[in-house]
Amino acid sequence: MPKVLVIGLDGATWQLFRPWASAGRLPRLAALMQRGTWGPLRSTIPPLTLPAWSSLMTGRNPGGHGIYAFWRLGTHRYEPGPIANASDLRAPTIFDVAGRADRRVGVVNVPPSYPIRPVNGFVVSCMLTPPGERFTDPPEVASELGDYQIDVRAPDGLRNDPKVFAEKGLGFLEALRLQTRRRADAVLRLTERRPIDLLGVVFYAPDRIQHFFWEFLGDEARLDEQGRSIRAACDAVYRELDAAVGRLVDAAGPDATVLVASDHGFTSKPARSIRINRWLADNGLLQARPLWQLRRKIAKRAFPSGWRARYDRFEATVNPARTQAWADRIETTTAAIWVHAKDRYPLGCVSPGAEYEAVRTQIVEGLQALRDEQGLPVFRRVYRREDLYRGPFVENAPDLIGVSTERYGLVYGSLRRDLRARGLFGPWHELGYTGTHSPEGLYLLAGPPVRALGEHREYPIESIAPTALHLLDVPIPPQMEAPVITSALDEGYLREHPIRVAEDTGDDVAAAPDWKSQEDEAKIADHLRALGYLE
Repeated sequence: MPKVLVIGLDGATWQLFRPWASAGRLPRLAALMQRGTWGPLRSTIPPLTLPAWSSLMTGRNPGGHGIYAFWRLGTHRYEPGPIANASDLRAPTIFDVAGRADRRVGVVNVPPSYPIRPVNGFVVSCMLTPPGERFTDPPEVASELGDYQIDVRAPDGLRNDPKVFAEKGLGFLEALRLQTRRRADAVLRLTERRPIDLLGVVFYAPDRIQHFFWEFLGDEARLDEQGRSIRAACDAVYRELDAAVGRLVDAAGPDATVLVASDHGFTSKPARSIRINRWLADNGLLQARPLWQLRRKIAKRAFPSGWRARYDRFEATVNPARTQAWADRIETTTAAIWVHAKDRYPLGCVSPGAEYEAVRTQIVEGLQALRDEQGLPVFRRVYRREDLYRGPFVENAPDLIGVSTERYGLVYGSLRRDLRARGLFGPWHELGYTGTHSPEGLYLLAGPPVRALGEHREYPIESIAPTALHLLDVPIPPQMEAPVITSALDEGYLREHPIRVAEDTGDDVAAAPDWKSQEDEAKIADHLRALGYLE
């Protein structure tokens, strides 16, 4: 049987990796690039960890698998829902499909993989695993991992105090380096003891570094002494990551095919914020309650915490009878815009049908026409959900999805923060981030069936799943949307291994349990908050 390795590098981008590989800083990655085919991988909208890795694993857009964000979106409620997890992934993954075809699989830290959904092989769950909970299947796999760490928590206030930034930052980077080495050690130990046909493993380090240290990854000549020490520590993590990829490839042997992929890319943080709820209010689509800020201040000072929370609610901030739409941030450049439909919300004021469509049209046309003081567009595009997503879970998506240009970003707590401000634009400072996600990730294929084309065309992230299954000689489920990356494969190989599409067997997915307790969910929310993924 062929062997396929899917190595995930969270947030990896050719913007960094290509020049570093050319300069000899990433020799193992450079060797794969030389003997393989590589190019940009277009992420999901939003370009965010959970929906993107879910699309990579299932071959479907978020409307086909059900995950849009780090939390469950509220199409019938005013506040964000619970943190999303593997129980929200309602489509089979490549690990499910390959396992049913009698291929042995190993899954290590691929989000979302907690709560665990057993496979024909082993699973080590991901960053959504609460401390103290079982994180492997079979359970005895845990004893084989050695000194293993699922994730590294970002230090609180890492970028807030310049006096302790270097000390905290260097400690965080060293922890990421050790985590990367230990993850490779654990995977090698597991695959030696438990032979497999398909491996999926994700390394988180690039995403963590690029969020907090992006400005240190460019021209080294402009860095001061402290900056050079931070850059050296960043380089050490990337060298460890490169070595980890090489060790996994060596262990798999010359007959293995390697798929390296990232869930999204990276770029510099936005220069400014766009206050969508202020725009909605200015255009008569949202009405704030009079004196809502004053009432909230009084409540915070005078009432117990249980009472104070009431003044943070949607209906305490806006007049529901006069609010036709509002917006939340899903990701830095992606806004969820909700229409206050009567058939979905208990206080809804927009009738379904013509009025609903008129509200959406007003928002789409208005935001797409919006320009800043320099005459530059603020939004790349504003989508109706049915124009962007396909599948059985489109109705779980926001009514409209706004994607801003790189210059503009959204802020957490958008409703209240936007309405406190008088202007449409402001500074963007979220958790001290200096880098943020971009939609252009990367892919790299190398192995016996792969042509050595070097730099190649763009593919969607949904192409990774059918490509991996085809390389395993497993028929591809018809629900997978994107094409196999056939342009990178040898013509002789394709003649001998024509693409096979499976019969439509439906989406029989083993149900995963939900969070065991609110305490478990709260622990993960706190961890995601430290990483900047929640308010």
